Amino acid sequence: MALRIRDDDGADSVVTYVNPSKELNAGLWSLFAGATVLLGLRVWVKLTRRHGLWYDDYILIASWFVLMANDALISYEYSHGYVTQNGATWDDKMHILINISSCGTLIGQAWSKTAFGVTLLKLTNRWQQYFIWFCIITMNAYMVAKCVLQWAKICGKKDYEVWYRLDVCLNSKFRDDFKEGGQIYNIIMDFIFAVFPWLITWKLDMRKNEKIGLCVTMSLGMIVAIETAVRVSWKDEGNKRDPYYYWRNGVSNVWYSSEVAGTIMVQCIPVLRPFLRDVHHSLTSKRLPSTADDNTRRSRTWASKNRVSAAFSKRSSKPPELSINQDAMEGLNFGYNETKISAGIELRRISEDHDEEKRLEWIKQ
Repeated sequence: MALRIRDDDGADSVVTYVNPSKELNAGLWSLFAGATVLLGLRVWVKLTRRHGLWYDDYILIASWFVLMANDALISYEYSHGYVTQNGATWDDKMHILINISSCGTLIGQAWSKTAFGVTLLKLTNRWQQYFIWFCIITMNAYMVAKCVLQWAKICGKKDYEVWYRLDVCLNSKFRDDFKEGGQIYNIIMDFIFAVFPWLITWKLDMRKNEKIGLCVTMSLGMIVAIETAVRVSWKDEGNKRDPYYYWRNGVSNVWYSSEVAGTIMVQCIPVLRPFLRDVHHSLTSKRLPSTADDNTRRSRTWASKNRVSAAFSKRSSKPPELSINQDAMEGLNFGYNETKISAGIELRRISEDHDEEKRLEWIKQ
């Protein structure tokens, strides 16, 4: 999808344009690789934990296929004549490919956001579900309308009155405003979907740090919304026909692809939280002291208690109770609880996350 389709392919034929194919392919396929890795991990986590896939997973996988096909099509365009030189013009085949890739971008944007909307349907009450359904339906309806307009003719422009376009004549300003409105609506949907996890989570009986962590991971779509807003603002500056005309078009394609790939990636991160927690526990367990060290520690503690008991027994038949200044010990127990006992101090391990059973399973696999 270009910043702006040219009105006259043969204009400024003396300009030598910069070909951005290398930068374009690096950007497109790096984003695709990131989306592929995270989506693969999401599917693997769900299947290995025997939760299975749900509708949001299938929609996300469909979005991934659209992203792959669209990236391949854009790469093909830039390697087969998209960047013209010496007054050459685009043929009908290139125009058709550009329209197809533009529609592919629109479909990827709508479907990737729809997947997150479907995820939220599992976590919301009835009136919230009605609102989310409204967002999903209107967003996809807008996408279909923009795809239709992409193939429509433009009144008064001969370049758009060709055989492969629909027999519908649109005003140029209306067409541009409608397409820009679709981008703004996508930004609004990203912000709305990013806010919903906070509304859902904050009143639940969970620890505050758990709430914040869960909300942040489920609201990463805010990053995509900000990125989209920056891209729309940059796009509105236009694209003058200088040597970097096609280079800016290539950057624009990477921006559009990043919206789809980014939306896929940020939806995979919350599902990977159990997997990342298991990895963290696995790495932590390797640093814990061995059994032999534990036995040695217990032996030394027992010996210490016996020595203290013997010292007290010489003075009194009833040893005094030892009090512990909890403020002084704050932050110094290194994973142990202090327990007052007669004639000594016993150290025992803190149970590992005793609130684990209270954690809410947000993403029902």
